[in-house]
Amino acid sequence: MSGDDPLRPGGALEGRLFQRFLTHLSQVREPEPGERIGAWKILRELGRGGSGVVYLAERADGAYDQQVALKWLRSDRPVPGGREVLAREREMLASLDHPNIARLIDGGETDDGMRWFAMDFAPGETIDRAVEPFDRRERVELVGMLCRAVHHAHRRGLIHGDIKPSNVLVDEQRRPRLVDFGISRLRRAGPGSSYGMTPDYASPEQRAGADLTTASDIWQLGHLLEDLLEDSPGADALPADLSAIVQRATQAAPEDRYASASAMAADIEAWLGARPVAARNGGPVYRLSRFVRRNRALSAVSVLALLVIVVGGAWLTWQLALERDRARMQAERAEAALAETESALARAEALRDFLIGLFRAAEPDRPRNQLPSTENLLALGARRALREDSAPPGERVSMLLTLAHVYLTRTLREEAEPLLAEAVRLGRESVDERPEDLARALHLQGYAALSAQRYDRAEQRLAEAESVAAGHPRARETWIAARAHRGWLRLITGRSREALELVEPVYETVESGSPAESRGRLQLTNTLAFALSSTGSGARAFEVRQRAAELSRRLDGPQSRGYAIQLGNLGGQALSRGRLNDAEDALERAIALYDRIYQRPVALRATARANLANLHLHRGEYDKALASIRDSAREWADVEDRRLEDYEFYHHHRGRLLSRMNRWEAAESALARARELFAGRDRPKPLGRMMTAVYHERAKCRLGRTDTALDTLDALAARLIESGRDTPERRGELAESKATCLHFAGRHEQALAEIRKSLEAFDPPGYAMVRAQRQLLRADVLSSLERAAPSRAAAAEASRLLREAGLGSHPVLSRAPE
Repeated sequence: MSGDDPLRPGGALEGRLFQRFLTHLSQVREPEPGERIGAWKILRELGRGGSGVVYLAERADGAYDQQVALKWLRSDRPVPGGREVLAREREMLASLDHPNIARLIDGGETDDGMRWFAMDFAPGETIDRAVEPFDRRERVELVGMLCRAVHHAHRRGLIHGDIKPSNVLVDEQRRPRLVDFGISRLRRAGPGSSYGMTPDYASPEQRAGADLTTASDIWQLGHLLEDLLEDSPGADALPADLSAIVQRATQAAPEDRYASASAMAADIEAWLGARPVAARNGGPVYRLSRFVRRNRALSAVSVLALLVIVVGGAWLTWQLALERDRARMQAERAEAALAETESALARAEALRDFLIGLFRAAEPDRPRNQLPSTENLLALGARRALREDSAPPGERVSMLLTLAHVYLTRTLREEAEPLLAEAVRLGRESVDERPEDLARALHLQGYAALSAQRYDRAEQRLAEAESVAAGHPRARETWIAARAHRGWLRLITGRSREALELVEPVYETVESGSPAESRGRLQLTNTLAFALSSTGSGARAFEVRQRAAELSRRLDGPQSRGYAIQLGNLGGQALSRGRLNDAEDALERAIALYDRIYQRPVALRATARANLANLHLHRGEYDKALASIRDSAREWADVEDRRLEDYEFYHHHRGRLLSRMNRWEAAESALARARELFAGRDRPKPLGRMMTAVYHERAKCRLGRTDTALDTLDALAARLIESGRDTPERRGELAESKATCLHFAGRHEQALAEIRKSLEAFDPPGYAMVRAQRQLLRADVLSSLERAAPSRAAAAEASRLLREAGLGSHPVLSRAPE
């Protein structure tokens, strides 16, 4: 080799220039498919931009199944503030909980200094492609939703900085989701503080390298709206109002744009509702034109009246006087509405100041970077709100009810009670001016009593809340919620028919009225679904349950506890309708959400697992059913701080499943243990105890022990009727047990009569296995009576039921008579 060989020791490849080149290569490296980043495994690339690359990744640690969009940030673009800023930013990003923002799930830094964020994987098309079949109004609605989402982020101190079509995905439900908040920066982070930007969508101040502010996001929202409207139907004649919105949002000077994304959303919503748009700064003629557009029929009548008045006439003069009176009354009502709005804003402002003041006052000697605990804040707030000199009575009511609601959400009823008592007292003093305050206070008192199983007090308070709220528009939501909880009270006390009669008429009224989605409407829908299911209206119950789940998804969000609850309920309802795949999907999604939300045992997840056990049973997956019911019972036992072996409901449900599997000895043993444990409880569960006895007597009869079974079952039937809990499904179980005992006691004709009762009782279509087993019992009885042809027909009917349910190879058929 020559003397200047770069490979020789000390040659060029060991110099500083080459080392910098190697360092640069390491800085811009990208992960490969299959590589693990944190708890995630890279699957494939989704896209790339100026700030980094986005990959589809899946959970790799086995904790649960989940896919995310993993953003790999370019480390050759340094982050101002370094790791500390990134850590603080991740915390703030995680606080974003909005249905139109892809949620941050995880984030970190690799050993070699590469930074990444894992966000919700939001399937869908980019907004510029998704809107191709949309009309102008639909496109504007999407941007309005994005404005609300951006305002949500701004209120939490975050700026996106790169709002553009490729960062907005629209799913099959036409819901936009803003993605890639991983490149956003903290407000006041300083000049040039974004990881990257898209030149065409960069605001003027971004291109100039100035500070990034909320106004930059507003400029990008305006630019996005302009682009979406350019190729929309009728784009050649864009309405002046929309042009004004775009122009206001995209002003060169940040101070000339909308003051907030919420203000831009308000103008968009005004255009959608044919109301005056603030960006237009229109005069009286403009406002009148908006009024005419909103009230075409009224305007047409007014114009006709004007034409006739021109020609004169005493009758028309009289009509004009009437119209003036009506106009004066409308003006008075408008002034009253304005005063009410101003009052509501003042109360909201006072409540906001009150809550902010709690943070400032709680333990003032604590270091600035340590927030007070929730318990400290609530206790301090309660002390302040209970002081009569803390605020005017109307503002105090808002404070008291807000804190009481938080306490009730945390199941701290004793702490909520004095707050609610004071709110009720203040509400009674001002009931003539503000009936909604008293109605809300009474409703929360009733809800607290309901949660504490103080049913008489709950009924009294809820009924009074409903009475106070009736007929007052501002209290309509409370009226709906109080009716829903009164229906729920009847459901949990075994009066399903009364519950249905109470809530169904209100539901029909609400559904046929305003389409507004609200918490009260969700509660009402949820109660009706349970009432319909309990009274045998399975098909309609499933439809209403689907509506409840969709309402919760919209109100609570797709990652929320409320939506998880509705998914669990929907899974149980789908099972009863025979939609086993839908049931499995809903239940597994609910359990996955509970796994994400809760680190401790919870009854909600235990209930979902119990429904999953029933699903496996009806499919004939017996081992899975027993494993799921054990998981469910273990979680229930942990919730109640009890040993699984001493938990009566574990043995109750295990025995019930084993009896359906025709494993009679094991079933009898489990049910006997359950009865023993029920008998030793200080607070017996009457329904569980009764149904355990029904299943146990059936198991004993199958093993030939029929001596006292029929007397016991007759007594249980009387107790069920007396308790008001003899639903059609339970009557069917009782009749099946009596038929079994009569058959094994040799009283076959009487057994046939009871089998008929069990088959006539309510059994949802999803319970094909149960109906098939009853047909097989009928076949056994007919065979004992030497009626061969009817016996074969009954066995064939059992086979048909299972085949039609897609369960043609179900193990139940293995015991069918030849």
